Amino acid sequence: MGTSEPDTAKIIFDACDADRDGLVSRSDLEATLRKLAGKHEGSRALFATFDKDGDGALEYQEFVDAVFPSKPASDGGGAGEASTAGSPERDYFASHGLGHFVVEMAQAVGKARPEDPHTWMMQYLAKHRPRKQQKSANDSASPSAEAGGGKAAKGSKQAIRVNISAVVRKSPKKLLDAILGEPGWEAVDSAGDTKCQIYFTWDSKAFLQRLGHPSCTGLEPVPQLPESAWVNRLPGMGHLCDKVNMALALRLLQGLWPTKFRFWPKSWLLPAETDKLRSWLRKHSGNTVIVKPSDGSLGEGIFLAQSNSDLDAKLLAKPNWGAGYYALAQKYLPDPLLISGLKFDLRLYVVVTSTDPPQAYLCREGLARFCTAKYEAPTAANANQHYMHLTNYSVNKKSAGFVKATDPFDVESQASKRPLSTLLRQIEAQEAAEGRLFDEQRFFKACEEVVVVLLQAIAPVLNVTYDRVAKEAKPKPKAKAKAKGRTSRSRKRADDSDEEDEEEEEDDEDDDENGFAPQCFQMLGVDVLLDEKLQPWLLEINGRPSMDIEEPVRLSEAPEGTRRCPCRDMDGEEHAHFVSKVDLMVKTAAMRGAFDIVLGRKVPEQYQELNFDAHGPDGDLSGTLQLIARLYQVAGGADKAFTTYGVRRALKGAIDSGDLSAHDVDAAVTRWKHQGYRQTGDLEKDTAEIGVLDFAGLLQEVAMMRKGAEEEEAMEALSSLLEDCDPD
Repeated sequence: MGTSEPDTAKIIFDACDADRDGLVSRSDLEATLRKLAGKHEGSRALFATFDKDGDGALEYQEFVDAVFPSKPASDGGGAGEASTAGSPERDYFASHGLGHFVVEMAQAVGKARPEDPHTWMMQYLAKHRPRKQQKSANDSASPSAEAGGGKAAKGSKQAIRVNISAVVRKSPKKLLDAILGEPGWEAVDSAGDTKCQIYFTWDSKAFLQRLGHPSCTGLEPVPQLPESAWVNRLPGMGHLCDKVNMALALRLLQGLWPTKFRFWPKSWLLPAETDKLRSWLRKHSGNTVIVKPSDGSLGEGIFLAQSNSDLDAKLLAKPNWGAGYYALAQKYLPDPLLISGLKFDLRLYVVVTSTDPPQAYLCREGLARFCTAKYEAPTAANANQHYMHLTNYSVNKKSAGFVKATDPFDVESQASKRPLSTLLRQIEAQEAAEGRLFDEQRFFKACEEVVVVLLQAIAPVLNVTYDRVAKEAKPKPKAKAKAKGRTSRSRKRADDSDEEDEEEEEDDEDDDENGFAPQCFQMLGVDVLLDEKLQPWLLEINGRPSMDIEEPVRLSEAPEGTRRCPCRDMDGEEHAHFVSKVDLMVKTAAMRGAFDIVLGRKVPEQYQELNFDAHGPDGDLSGTLQLIARLYQVAGGADKAFTTYGVRRALKGAIDSGDLSAHDVDAAVTRWKHQGYRQTGDLEKDTAEIGVLDFAGLLQEVAMMRKGAEEEEAMEALSSLLEDCDPD
């Protein structure tokens, strides 16, 4: 350290000597480490290493020896020069770069001499903490290298083959090219190839075609998904991510499990609950609601309302109001967390690999999308200023205030789209400026809870939809040739025919249960908004989050000679498209990590497996949801679940026990037959079985008709009904 070593050591010693007694005690050291890193694992062992006389405190020379281990002893050696090189503590400090970082911070605080050095150091840590090196799209380790081999060239047997024939002209193509252009991966563009590990699709038609679903008979045939391969779509997920359908699923679980829904704003389904919304607005003058069309995307059709007159005027302006207009209205969150005065939301990436049992992974890298006008609380004057209130990238990219990222990891970045990791450092610095520590693990725990509860809510619908689609796509066995006549041998065994027929029927049932079971996964985009207390609030879920890695740039801002793009991405304004550094980095990490997960590799560093046991409903409630789904299937699914025959069949146990009147059941079915949100018509064949949610509502009503139900809570009555009807 040269001549600066004594001065630096004194600065660090004084900073650690919290009680100013001229000694650094173990508690002083632990407090300092908590300020620096939020934890103090290993501090006791570290302290004991340097506390030579064992008196529980480091004197100044002991402290200098700890911070600046002596160089190899010269002739004769010297006191206080015992080196800690090679010790676990020294290795830990070296591996995390703590030695140089602490010294640099000490020098900086000594030069700045702030009035409150502790808060100053918290801010310094937030802004200058060394970040982990992010892998670019071209320098990641190859899959084969991870498996123990060398780098696999394209076409080698070791390369992971991903079929992209269904997305050749789709938006994810450029992202997939970036990922699959790396060593160890191979892009396959032949739809007929049957030796791929992953088949990538981007719409329902291509997905069903790959499953061999009968609804695709008019399309060019492709080989059915191989048994060992994966396809990146879950049946019904896209339909279920519709805003109204998702609200229905959340409401079911909210009614059964209300204590877990602190992340879901108060909501109304329009037009069915328009009167309830009007009543709420009358009672809560000054509050704001945000209305989102059910089938809307890219921020289209969203509006704010603060009164009934405002609401009615904006609804009447919708061309299809009263004729097929469906929307989700929610209480506008009044206290969003702001960074540099701007409102923002987060796009979290979640990979779902199973819904029964539930299994999913949360990517710890994501996107922060910012508004482009300084935030003000909504008023009648600014309610229509979308650049202030709507965080949608598709809206704000057209704003003159949109800022493009230069360095995605710059903690001072003012870009309108930033990596989640960069945003978290900015939140940390902002919290430090207020004298508060930001707990990143606590933040991700809160996000994990939102995602787990969300997936639990939609699991019953997805499970029923998967069973139906898989059964419909199951290859039909070839008809056996008819026997031309009976031989004496066949006549001799005629007496055994009944028993054999029963066995064949059982075999057929086994075939149904163990038939075609495609391996499906899906990446979801879960959008959340943080409030001032850092609580995430669920905005919506996207079954097909954008995988585009390009962004529009106005032609006036593009390099000279750039060709104009003819698309309408900027509402007619002349522009061109360039690769976004933020999108490329974030989406590559998310998608490549998803591929690694389904291929059974070690969970990538940027992902964490979700803990459903820690956040999911208890066993009784989880069993209730599963049983509702099974009874829906027993009743006949979408075709018969709301007929008197189907419901009587599902509730046979309760009716036979005498606790439930068949007449009462029929009356309830008649009421439910013409209400609810079941959709009919020419829908995609992997349309989610939304009827499960209405069926649950029907069962809740019927449960309260049982004898003695008036003395039970609603959940208790439902559980009793289901116990009587359990098909198992």
